[in-house]
Amino acid sequence: MSKEMEIEFKNLLNKDEYDNLLAEYQLSESSLKTQTNIYFDTPDFKLKAKKMGLRIRLSNSTTEFTLKTPTSNQHTLLEVTDYLSSFTSELSLVEQVSLETSEVAEYLIHEGIQLSSLQSIGKLTTTRGEVSLQSNVLLVLDKSLYYGKTDYELEMEVADAKEGALIFKDILKKHHIPVRQADKKIARMLAYKQQTEA
Repeated sequence: MSKEMEIEFKNLLNKDEYDNLLAEYQLSESSLKTQTNIYFDTPDFKLKAKKMGLRIRLSNSTTEFTLKTPTSNQHTLLEVTDYLSSFTSELSLVEQVSLETSEVAEYLIHEGIQLSSLQSIGKLTTTRGEVSLQSNVLLVLDKSLYYGKTDYELEMEVADAKEGALIFKDILKKHHIPVRQADKKIARMLAYKQQTEA
């Protein structure tokens, strides 16, 4: 289990910008990692209403159960993560998460949400490249696939929001990338899923 404040800046990219940044930061195909996020909410979207996101992240090495909650700073989220031994979509969350030891389940219950009320609302697969620019500054390039759509995103995870904002602006300026709003992945995936189902 871990609990941390996640400070990050995001910007959507087009494919050319993404490819150029991969080359600039020498991120080869073999250095990229693939992970799949399965997102959860209640049928009436209680987590969405609270601006929270809940996911299971499956990668080669770990299975993470993570709840992200907003803070007073728009670039900072409280991230609570439990590490699971495994996850299968054939079983419910209640059958796979220990209510006694899960910090995420405890937080959800405190917010009035029971694990038994949660259902899968979507799935997204990301190919991710990461480069440490300096101590406490991680540059992340994501290519995400969901329901037939591909999007590209630049993220930067930092320890200090003010310093991070300056570094992020400099990177965009250096590479002639316009500022583009980047909603959370769960929000982009849900919006596209709803659009295609309409």
